[in-house]
Amino acid sequence: MTSSFLPPTGVILVADAVPLLRLGLVQVLTQASAGYCLHQAATWPELLALTQQLAPALVVTSPDLPGAPAKPEALLTTLRATNPQLPVVVLTEPAATPESCLLRLLRHNVSGLLARSASTAEVCEMVAGVLRQGQFYSASMLALLQRQLERRTRGTSPKTEFTPRQLAVLQLIAEDYCNEEIAELLSTSVRTVEYHRSRMLQQTGTRTSLALVLFALRRGLFANSGLSVLEPA
Repeated sequence: MTSSFLPPTGVILVADAVPLLRLGLVQVLTQASAGYCLHQAATWPELLALTQQLAPALVVTSPDLPGAPAKPEALLTTLRATNPQLPVVVLTEPAATPESCLLRLLRHNVSGLLARSASTAEVCEMVAGVLRQGQFYSASMLALLQRQLERRTRGTSPKTEFTPRQLAVLQLIAEDYCNEEIAELLSTSVRTVEYHRSRMLQQTGTRTSLALVLFALRRGLFANSGLSVLEPA
C-alpha cells in the first residue's frame, strides 16, 4: 500500500487474545496509517490500562478478551468511561455471533463491527470510515439494523410528522454534519439542534442517528419533503 488513508496523528489500540490475528491487524494498520502509533493488548486488563494511559483515537477489540465483561455492551460502557465519544470497533465471527449480540452492540453505539476474516481492504475501509465519521457499518450490518428497525416500526403510521426545521436538521445529519456545523448552517444554537435530534429519535422509536436516517430513507421523507436544507424555519 503506497498511500495513507488516515489523517495524522494519534494512537490506535488493537486487542485480541490470538497473537496471529492481533499482529496481522497491527501490520495492516501500521502500513496504512502514517502518523498513528499502534499498540497491542492481549487481555482486558491490558486494554483498559492502555486506554487510560494513552487516550487512543480508536480501539479495535475482540469482545471475548480474557477478563472482559460477559455482556458486550458493558465492554463499550467501560472503555468509554472517561471518553464517551471514544470510537470502538468490535471484532466479530459473523457465522458464530448471535444476532441478538450484534443488536445489543448496535444499540449501544458501537462504532463498527469488523469480521475477523475481513480482507485488508475491508479493514482499511472500516477504520478510515470510523476515524473520519465516528461510525462505519458494512452493508450486512446496515441490513441487520434495517431489519430491526422494520420490526420496531411495524404497525406504526408511515406518515411520521416532522416540522420543516426537523427535516432540515435530519437532512444535514444524513449528510454527516455534526451538531455544531448544523447549528451554523441553520443559524441556530447547538442546543436547539440537539433538541430536534432527540425529539426525532423519540418520535421514530430509534436510538441512533444512523437508525434515524435509515427510518427517514425507508419512509421516503427526504424525497417527499421538497425542502432546501437552508430553508428558514
